[in-house]
Amino acid sequence: MKIQSLQIGKIKNYKNFQSAFIKDTYLEETQIDFLGILDDQIADKIHHGGYHKAIFANSCQNYPIWERFLNKKLNFGSMGENLSIDGLCEQNVCIGDIHQISNAILQVSEPRKPCVKISKIHNNSNFTHEIFKTGLSGWYYKVLQVGQIRKYENIKILEKNSTSLSVFELNQLFYSPHQILKQNPNLLDKLEKLNSLISQNWHETIHKRLKNTYDISYMDSL
Repeated sequence: MKIQSLQIGKIKNYKNFQSAFIKDTYLEETQIDFLGILDDQIADKIHHGGYHKAIFANSCQNYPIWERFLNKKLNFGSMGENLSIDGLCEQNVCIGDIHQISNAILQVSEPRKPCVKISKIHNNSNFTHEIFKTGLSGWYYKVLQVGQIRKYENIKILEKNSTSLSVFELNQLFYSPHQILKQNPNLLDKLEKLNSLISQNWHETIHKRLKNTYDISYMDSL
């Protein structure tokens, strides 16, 4: 398990919005603090950034999947991640897991909810929905200990959270809660056990989805 690519983004102008989603300033090493990676820009500070979403990571193994879907070559950072990680993925990364990279210590906090801008940036109206559908969203880290990190640095798992709710399972719980709970009724109990680790927004969103009061039609109407 290692960092295959390390990058930050700069705010770019698109047709009707600004975004630093594309991370295309590649680094050999950098400093991280409690709010993220040094000099990484954020255009929408309402929905992105902050202590709970300081650093965004994505699995290298997702890239061939998205290249086939979009029918184009993608450089690391094209999915908005600061850390392109080899050997970890949504299925084996769990909420609350603690990872060490060099002297920095990070805790997995939540998946990323892809927004409509991703479809617009990649010029594919179905892309946001496909990310939701597959659950291959990447994940955010909260920084527990600041430090210096480097490209090709190995990732050490300091602690696997005992609740074992994976990023993939949480994404499934969001996308199709009634269906997934029929298959795995314990997922909601797992979510409640992680009350102090998962943001209140995620808890509220899941319960709204269960009550059919959270509208996800925007995924299909870009």
